[in-house]
Amino acid sequence: MYEFIQAALFCFAALFPVLNPFGTAVIFVSFTKGLSKKAIHRLALRVAFNTFILLLVVLLVGTWILKIFGISVPIVQVAGGLVVAYIAWSMLQKPSDDIDKKRADASDYDDKKINELAFFPLTMPFTAGPGAMAVTLAVSAHEMGHNSLIRIASGQVAAIAGILLSAIVVFICYGYADRLTKRLGATGERVIMRIFSFINFCIGLEIVWHGVQALLGL
Repeated sequence: MYEFIQAALFCFAALFPVLNPFGTAVIFVSFTKGLSKKAIHRLALRVAFNTFILLLVVLLVGTWILKIFGISVPIVQVAGGLVVAYIAWSMLQKPSDDIDKKRADASDYDDKKINELAFFPLTMPFTAGPGAMAVTLAVSAHEMGHNSLIRIASGQVAAIAGILLSAIVVFICYGYADRLTKRLGATGERVIMRIFSFINFCIGLEIVWHGVQALLGL
């Protein structure tokens, strides 16, 4: 039981920094301004669910999928990191008026639009992006390295528990992020959003660099 808990916490601790639910929650709020609390909680739940399912698939079959298509993990890091950096850069370059207009329009989103928004860009790449997928692949490889089938199975289940815990934290941070931003005010919210957009831009470049290093054998 101790080893199971340890493995679950190992997976959670590895994922938490790259998921960055506290920082990304501010960006989440910028996409949901004008939505009702019920709609925000539903969207947060959808993002958390998408995050869990996406990382679960990566954990269980991600390595095999990459092998089938002949794609290496470093290539995923480079491509995914570029996507994260591009979106973050776009948000940094947006004038404040465009951001406010986008927020006002959020109240007109229907269920289809909310579901689309929940996956891209809120789940992929902002929450469960290439960094989270690379970490999950590494955790999977670590657990698959055990000699005993029982330990492999136990390790995989523990990793699933760690992913589930991460998804729960994402839901809590996203679902209640509006309470924090209300205290910041409109100007403070814009400043924080741009700061975390810049951080996400740096994270994207860092992911790209790790991929390039792996490809070049540095």
